[in-house]
Amino acid sequence: MGTDPDPLLDLRGLSLERRTGGGLVRILEGVDLRLDPGQWVAVLGANGSGKSSLLKYLAGEESPLRASVAYMAQDPDDQLVAATVAGEIALGREDPVPRRQLLGDHGLEGLEDLDPRLLSAGQKQRLVLAVATGTGPRVLLCDEPTALQDDNQAEWVLDRLDRWRRDTGGGLITATCDVREARRADHLVLLEEGRVAARGPAAQLLDSDRVRGLLDRSEHRWPAPDRGTQEAGAPVLALRGVGCGFLGPGKGFAGLDLEVGPGQRIGVTGPNGCGKSTLLAVCAGLRAPDAGTVTVAGRTLYRRGRQDLDHGLVMLAPQFPEYMFCRSTVADELGLGPLPAGMDPASFLEQLGLAPDLLPRNPYDLSTGQRRRLALGLLARSGRPLLLADEPTAALDRRGRERIGSLLAAAGSGSALVIASHDRRFLESMDCRILALRPGEMGLAAQEPGC
Repeated sequence: MGTDPDPLLDLRGLSLERRTGGGLVRILEGVDLRLDPGQWVAVLGANGSGKSSLLKYLAGEESPLRASVAYMAQDPDDQLVAATVAGEIALGREDPVPRRQLLGDHGLEGLEDLDPRLLSAGQKQRLVLAVATGTGPRVLLCDEPTALQDDNQAEWVLDRLDRWRRDTGGGLITATCDVREARRADHLVLLEEGRVAARGPAAQLLDSDRVRGLLDRSEHRWPAPDRGTQEAGAPVLALRGVGCGFLGPGKGFAGLDLEVGPGQRIGVTGPNGCGKSTLLAVCAGLRAPDAGTVTVAGRTLYRRGRQDLDHGLVMLAPQFPEYMFCRSTVADELGLGPLPAGMDPASFLEQLGLAPDLLPRNPYDLSTGQRRRLALGLLARSGRPLLLADEPTAALDRRGRERIGSLLAAAGSGSALVIASHDRRFLESMDCRILALRPGEMGLAAQEPGC
């Protein structure tokens, strides 16, 4: 009679603390975790529950893992080191598969000579996945591996991970709030405030109230203001014949005309690399279009150069929220602008679903979901005529999505709101008018207006 193979990981009673500006903060408390060869363990939990901290510990120097490990961080920019995509994908790889085939397999064909930092977020994430699986690890640690992907690419990533662990017999641990990943896993571990609240086979836990409450994707609805009650007059945002060229599946977009009035909401969607983030950068004054004009609240942008940053008319919450922060504490970030009337900093954080004890912490010490909520809170309180949000629901749990929806709905009542997102269900729940960018037959993205 055979015996069970030794586990790749048998973690007992892990507790972690982090030193912050406010003192020591307990991140994990008494965590047990086992990983067997060929097994997929999904670590679930609300934003700030300790999922990312657990994976970072397992990937670090003090990790109890004795097998070779590869790690995919939630922000792929943290792991890009080479000057070209081809150079990046070759890192640590010993297999004989040609680079061109690898690039094609990961949706990166034609991009081998490009600086990887110029890829779209989803492309960067697939590049990091190619590097991680190519190093021949026995354990693969993936933090929100589908959060930056469109629906088709998300399924492709999950298929790739599933095939990797079955073909190699390696162990896979993913940290996620995504029900699609939870359904694929063999075993679930649910973290709540740094402690294991539930564990067991996925087939048993998926229907539990705790897990369903976390992963539920049913959306509350936030109707836009009635078109008849919106202010008349000039649009807040007007695009005329706007086009931008870049390397990617669609090679850019062209001939884009758009008007957005006060209180109106536009949702921009489309596959990875079609130009959603580029379009928001153009609207914000960060990147001049190659063709066409951009007018915000009556001001034509880019008259004097490739950037136009002194207009004070737009606020952009970027896809990676940490790029928005410029102060060493959350309290100092909140002090850069006025809070809603009658609201103190602690109450403002509570409105975002964030604990007041985060005020003395560095924003970079927060979880990605907490940073995202803080960034969108700063966006909402800005009161600027044009508000831009790039992937606002990425890697957020159900409660976080609901808070962000309420926040954006309230902020956009007097401002024009443009949201770029793969999450079409969220855009529809926000009563957005949909603008879909898709690769066109002539190599430029074609707009596909929705209802």
